[in-house]
Amino acid sequence: MLAHKASAQGEMVAEILAGHERQFDKVAIPAIVFTEPEIVSVGLTPDEAKERGEEIIIGKFPLAANGRALTLEAEKTGGFIRVTARESDHVILGVQAVGSHVAELHSEFILALEMGALLEDIADTVHAHPTMTEAFHEAALKTLGHAIHSS
Repeated sequence: MLAHKASAQGEMVAEILAGHERQFDKVAIPAIVFTEPEIVSVGLTPDEAKERGEEIIIGKFPLAANGRALTLEAEKTGGFIRVTARESDHVILGVQAVGSHVAELHSEFILALEMGALLEDIADTVHAHPTMTEAFHEAALKTLGHAIHSS
């Protein structure tokens, strides 16, 4: 089901067979459903984080409040980006997105988790306007209680 994970594991095995020292220690493997609307999940959902005993904060940003989503008519699917972070230190634990074209955002979500990004890291990063990635920026801002746009 996750060809990209199997491919990465295959590359690692080949390197091990070639004598290199490797480990498969990924924080985030994206799960993407290529339907209309698309569904992306990276890291933990809020329920999974709570089950692990995490005290969390959540920010959910509607695509209907994103200019680029409006030009792509992505808001018609009722789409959103949701960020889950640890309350104590604001480390991002997971990101889920639903909507047209959200699969194209997965790499930003993965990088955030793999790099141990804080909500403030995303909030303080300039995102080009008008782009869909602004919705991730806004979701981080909303988690911190500072969303610029809303619907």
